[in-house]
Order: sequence, then structure tokens, then C-alpha cells
Amino acid sequence: MKNIKLIAFATIAGLFLSACGGGGGSSSGGSTPPPSAAVMVPSCGIGIADVTGKTIKKVENGAVAKIRHFPGGGKKACMIKGQAEII
Repeated sequence: MKNIKLIAFATIAGLFLSACGGGGGSSSGGSTPPPSAAVMVPSCGIGIADVTGKTIKKVENGAVAKIRHFPGGGKKACMIKGQAEII
């Protein structure tokens, strides 16, 4: 009787642990960077960044960004002077 209880308990415990994913590692699941990882806005001479739905935060006083708005609601930005980050 004790063996049956032990087998039943082990089976139930195994099911609970396997339902959690149990793999260790991060729980982020996707390829989205963590919130603390800000991306710098590129210089206009180098490229442009898609900033649709994001916020641009100045890193330096006097920073100037060029932002283009598109008919579909998209926005792209690049830095004319100074540095800023996309958060």
C-alpha cells in the first residue's frame, strides 16, 4: 500500500513540475530586450530608427532629433546633434 501511495505522489509531483516548464533560464520567452536595455538613436549620417510607439529620451542637453511621421502612423528618427535613446 505504501508503494502505491509513493508512486501516486511521485507521479503527481512530476506532473506539477513538468507543467512549470522546469528548464531554468529566463522567463522572458521572446526576443524583446529587457526594459533597462535602451537603444541609442543613430546619427542621420548613419541611419534611421523606427520609433513607432516608443519614447525618445535625451541623453545630452541640446540634443536635436529629426522625426518623420508617415501616413500609416509610423515614425522614424535620427539624431542631428547630440545623443538620445529609444525607450
